[in-house]
Amino acid sequence: MKIGITGAQSVGKTTLLNALRSEKLFRDYAICDEVTREIKEMGFDINEAGSDLTQILIMQKHIVNVFMFDNMLTDRTALDGLVYTTYLNMHKKVSDNTLKKAKVMYDRIISQYDYLFYIRPEFDIVDDGVRSIDPNFRDEISEIFEGFITELPREITIVSGSVRERLEQVMKYIT
Repeated sequence: MKIGITGAQSVGKTTLLNALRSEKLFRDYAICDEVTREIKEMGFDINEAGSDLTQILIMQKHIVNVFMFDNMLTDRTALDGLVYTTYLNMHKKVSDNTLKKAKVMYDRIISQYDYLFYIRPEFDIVDDGVRSIDPNFRDEISEIFEGFITELPREITIVSGSVRERLEQVMKYIT
């Protein structure tokens, strides 16, 4: 089973992933976290400073994760890659060609997820030294997410509340 948690930065995706990681059901799952952070650790700009190269690298990482593991949990999905690439294209930081590639990659892998869980912003942004702390950036990213999830050709489940409540919602939905 492939489970993706999706949403803007600093909404609690990794926190939920870490809570799920401790559940017995997921003991043998590959945990694919920090896709964007890996790119940052390689010396590339992310968030609102992303580029053609960063977006292609991020989308390729999503492809590898989806096709490498039969059972996986991830705190970023191909939808995240497409949303952030769309934002960067709107702000002239990535080319139309890169956006087209992101759409092709998204179309190719989004159906591979058995479950998608979306988290809307509910809490203040916490500065972790990696994610953007600009609330306007997060708001714009969230608006793009909202536009995409209403058009998705598949179901996406919105989870909300505390970490415990989100965990319970996910577990109830998939079991």
